[in-house]
Amino acid sequence: MALFEDQTKFVQDGTEYEHADPRPEITPGRVRRFVYGGEPKVIAKVPLAGGGTVEVHGYATHYTQDWVSLAWTDDVFSHCTCWVPAADVRRPAEGEWRGRFVQFG
Repeated sequence: MALFEDQTKFVQDGTEYEHADPRPEITPGRVRRFVYGGEPKVIAKVPLAGGGTVEVHGYATHYTQDWVSLAWTDDVFSHCTCWVPAADVRRPAEGEWRGRFVQFG
């Protein structure tokens, strides 16, 4: 793995996954960032490299009309990020979110 290469493998509920690492084409000036320290907790269907999705509880950090950048910490405390289609991201109901703290900055 290169020094600045994104990590695509993560462990959740004891199972190792690899996210598909979608890279949306983003028009400059269209990406918005949630307020630092106020990133909303979300639940997302993360696309997997081998097909299918897995539900991940994390924080939304950036967004466009069509995509959301998701950050989460996996079972072995690795920091993970990937872009997810906005249609596959939702706010959790009260008490539903089971994510872990993510250190930003």
